[in-house]
Amino acid sequence: MATLSDKYIQKKKGKDTYLFNMRVPKALADLYPNKTYITMSLQTTCIKTARLRRDKIVGEIAAKKEKAFNNNRSAFLAYVQTLEEAKAHTLDFQEKESKEIRLAHSRGERLHESSNLTNRGVFFETDAEDLLDTDAFPDAQIAAYRTVKTGITPEGFRPTLREALHSWLERNTRKNTDTISKVKSTTDKFMKYYGQFDVEIEAIHRRDVLNYIEHTITDYSVSTVSGHLSRLRSVFKHAWQVGLIDQLPCPFSDHDLAFYKEHKTEKTQLFSADEVKQIVKWSESQPDNMHLIIKTGLYTGMRIGEICALTAKDVHIEDNITAFYVRKGKTNAAERTVPVCDELAEEVRERVKHLDPSSLLFGLEGKKASREFSRFKTKLTNDRTKKFHSFRVHMSTAFSRAGVDELTAAFILGHKGGKTMSYGYYAKADELQRLKESTEKAVKIIKRDWLS
Repeated sequence: MATLSDKYIQKKKGKDTYLFNMRVPKALADLYPNKTYITMSLQTTCIKTARLRRDKIVGEIAAKKEKAFNNNRSAFLAYVQTLEEAKAHTLDFQEKESKEIRLAHSRGERLHESSNLTNRGVFFETDAEDLLDTDAFPDAQIAAYRTVKTGITPEGFRPTLREALHSWLERNTRKNTDTISKVKSTTDKFMKYYGQFDVEIEAIHRRDVLNYIEHTITDYSVSTVSGHLSRLRSVFKHAWQVGLIDQLPCPFSDHDLAFYKEHKTEKTQLFSADEVKQIVKWSESQPDNMHLIIKTGLYTGMRIGEICALTAKDVHIEDNITAFYVRKGKTNAAERTVPVCDELAEEVRERVKHLDPSSLLFGLEGKKASREFSRFKTKLTNDRTKKFHSFRVHMSTAFSRAGVDELTAAFILGHKGGKTMSYGYYAKADELQRLKESTEKAVKIIKRDWLS
C-alpha cells in the first residue's frame, strides 16, 4: 500500500519498475501541451532509489515553476518533506514496537537478538543515509537532514523573498490585476538590483534597502519609490503572517524620503502650443468623454482625480452660471467652488440632463483616465515634467497674464492661499459671478497663447 513518502510514485502496469506520475502544475502547462500528468520511468525496482529519483525530479519541476524560488531551496523543501514523513513513520513504528515488547515482557516471554521485535532497522536513519549518498542537490540534502534532526534551518536554505511572493500571490488572488502585477514587478526590480534571482528574507538588511533607494531614486520619482517600498513591506509582512519567518524588524519600513523629495522635486512645466493642440485633437478621437476631461483640466486647472470624482449632483447651475463643487481633494484647500467657462458649461449642462445625481459626471475613474492620458503623453514627449498637472500651470499662468489677483486664482485652483478669501465652499451668486469673470479672462488667454 502506498504511503505519503511514496507520493508521485507508482508501478508500471504488470511490471515491478517504478514510475514518476505528477499532475502538470498550472504554471508549467505550456511546457506540457495536451498533457494532464508528467509521467516518466524511474528505471528502478527499488522503492528507496525510486524515492531519491522522485525527489530530484520534484526539485527540478519546482525550479521551473513560474514565480519559482531558488533551486536549492526548492529541493531542500522536497527533501525535508520526505524526511519528515519518514521520521513520522519511524516514530509510529517505534511506538508500536515498544508496545509489543512491553506486552511480550508482561507475558514473561524472552526476546532474542534475532527476534523481529529487536532487530528492525530505523526507517528514518536508513533513508537519510541513502539520501546523502546521491548526487542530486547534495547541499540541500545535508541541510534537510540537519533541519529534520535539529529543527533549525541552516543559513542558505531559509525562506526566500520569491517564496514569500509566491505565497502572497496564492493568498491574494482576489486583488485587482493591477495590484498583483505591481507587486510582482516591484519584487523583480528589487531582485534585479540585488543581482540575484532570489535571496533569503533574513539576509536582507536595512543597509541593502537604503542602497536600493539611492540606486532607484535617480530613475524614479519619490512617490514611485515609496510605492515600491510599500509593496515590499506587504510581502515581508505576509512572510511573517504565514510563518515563513519569525518577526523581525522590517528592512523596508521607516525610510524617510523627505530628503530626496526636497532635492528631486522637478517643477511641472507647460506644454508647448503645438503639444496642447495635439492633446486636444487626440482627446476628441477617444471614447469615455476624454475630450471633456481634457477641456475641464485645461479650462479650470482642476486635478484629474478631482475631475473624475465629480458626480452629476456636484454640478451647480444658477442662471448663466455653472460651477463644480469639489467636495474633497489632495488638500483641505481643495474643497471649493470652481466656475466653468461658457464653452465648457454648455456641454456639462447637456450631460447632467441625462444622468442620475450619483452618477460620475464624465463616467471615467481617475486611475484609468490618468493611465490613458499618460500613454499618449509619453508618445508626444519624454519630458517627465510635462503631465496632466501641467494644465494647472497653464491656468495659473493664464490668470497671471490676464491680471487676475493672486488670491482669486488661488481659490479657484484650490491652493492654500485661496483659503484666506471670504469665498465659502458653496460660493454665493455674486461671489460666483466674480469668480466666473476671472475664469473667462484666463480661458481667453489659454485660447490665445496655446490653442490659436
